Amino acid sequence: METYTLPSFPSGYSTIHLCYFQNVRNSPEIKQRLVVAATTKGEQGEKLRSEVDFGFLEGDVLVSKDHLLTSILTTLLYSFPSTSASSSNAIPSIEPLSISHANTPNKPKTRTHNLHSEILLTLSPNNNITDSIRRHGISDSTTNLVVVKFTNAQQSQESVYESLKKVVDGELVGLDGIEENTDWTRVDKIYKLSELNALKSSHTPEDIFNKKKSAVISAVGIKNVI
Repeated sequence: METYTLPSFPSGYSTIHLCYFQNVRNSPEIKQRLVVAATTKGEQGEKLRSEVDFGFLEGDVLVSKDHLLTSILTTLLYSFPSTSASSSNAIPSIEPLSISHANTPNKPKTRTHNLHSEILLTLSPNNNITDSIRRHGISDSTTNLVVVKFTNAQQSQESVYESLKKVVDGELVGLDGIEENTDWTRVDKIYKLSELNALKSSHTPEDIFNKKKSAVISAVGIKNVI
C-alpha cells in the first residue's frame, strides 16, 4: 500500500491511499455491494456507501504505476480548478493557475457521482461515463484490482487498509506489479494504438512498448486540456 500527501488540495482530499490486489476472489460481490449502496436510501444507504467508499479500478488496463498516478493527479486538477478570475485587460499572471486552500472549493467539480468514479472517466479516451465504467471499473471477472481512497491527512494508512480488508478478498502486492499484468490487447483497443503496433518492421519491440506506454500516459495527462 502506498500513500501520497498533496497539501495543495483541500484537506479532505489531500491524502491518497493506493492498493494493488492480485488474485481477487470476490469481484462480483464488490460490484453488487456498490450497486446496493448506490440505490439504498436513508441512514442505511449512507452506512453502506461509507463501507465501499473507494475507487475500484480494473488493473489489467493500467500500463504502469505512472499511468495510475497521472490519472489521479489529472482528476484532482480538473476537480479543484482555480477560482481566481482575472480581467482580460490585466497583466498575465501565473497566480490564477495556482492551487491553494484560499481559492480552491472544498467540494470537487465532477462529471460523475464522486471523485473516485471521476478517475475512471479520466482514464477513458472519451467522455462517455458508462463506457469508462465498463472499461476501467471493476467487473465480475476482475482479478487484478487497484483501489484508491481519498482522505484527510489525519486518517492513517492502517485504518484505511483495515476498512479495505473487509471489502476486498485478494493478495496485496506492490504497485510496480501493475505493468506485469497489463492486458495489451485490451489497452491497444481502448487507446487505439494500432498505428504504433504497425511500427514493428522498423523498431525493436522494446521501442514500440515504450512508445505505447508513453502514448497512453500522455493521453490521460492531457485529457482535460482544452
